[in-house]
Amino acid sequence: MAEQFALAALFGFLIALASYFARFLTLTGSLATFVLAVVIYGAGGWQWTVPILTFFVLSSLLSKFGRSRKARFELAFEKTGVRDAGQVMANGGIAGLIAALSFFFPEYEFYPYYLGALAGVTADTWGTEIGLLAGGGTTSVITLKPVPPGTSGGISNEGVIAGGVGALVIALSGYYWFGDVRTAFAVVVAGMVGSLSDSLLGATLQAQYRCSKCGALIERTEHCNRPASQEKGFQWVNNDLVNWFCALTGALVVWGMTLL
Repeated sequence: MAEQFALAALFGFLIALASYFARFLTLTGSLATFVLAVVIYGAGGWQWTVPILTFFVLSSLLSKFGRSRKARFELAFEKTGVRDAGQVMANGGIAGLIAALSFFFPEYEFYPYYLGALAGVTADTWGTEIGLLAGGGTTSVITLKPVPPGTSGGISNEGVIAGGVGALVIALSGYYWFGDVRTAFAVVVAGMVGSLSDSLLGATLQAQYRCSKCGALIERTEHCNRPASQEKGFQWVNNDLVNWFCALTGALVVWGMTLL
């Protein structure tokens, strides 16, 4: 077991270093990735590492793809495509916690819940990235009325489809180890529900601000080089907290479906 954790430290270091130089992660994001890699690979080996690595690599590449077309939307987002420690833990913290629980309580089957957590954040990330890239119509998840692309709580047909594909990819990445169609279906559903919960929180509780110059509704406290005024939500509910909830929802949905 000590040997596996030593390999996990080496693997985590290489991934964190490569991601930093590829500008997938900030320095703090690289450090957080190293910690997650040690926990997840050390606790579960490749069975647990492949799904989160699938999420991380493909989502990072998606964030870079079509960057020039998505650049104008980044001014509205609280966080950009280069992930910091907060983003890394918001997307992978629940998964890391579940992996640790599996290590300490091997008599219980935690793996499907782990995949559900990753499916949720993958569906949310892919839905956002591909939805913005597609440039289709965006509607509020609450009012179903058109909103500008990039608005918190906004969804698009392209984004919903992309989210479903992302959740399916996570299910397939772990299928070799669980080999059950019902579990795969639960993971995909969990991804879709987790992503929906993210949009609902984004539209209701997440802090949103109004730019005093251009009038845009944004996640940032500053826009057009001016302070923005808070218009809705709670200041302490930021994008990272919403992503934590998205991952937790994904895990809980799989748990609930296994009880049916």
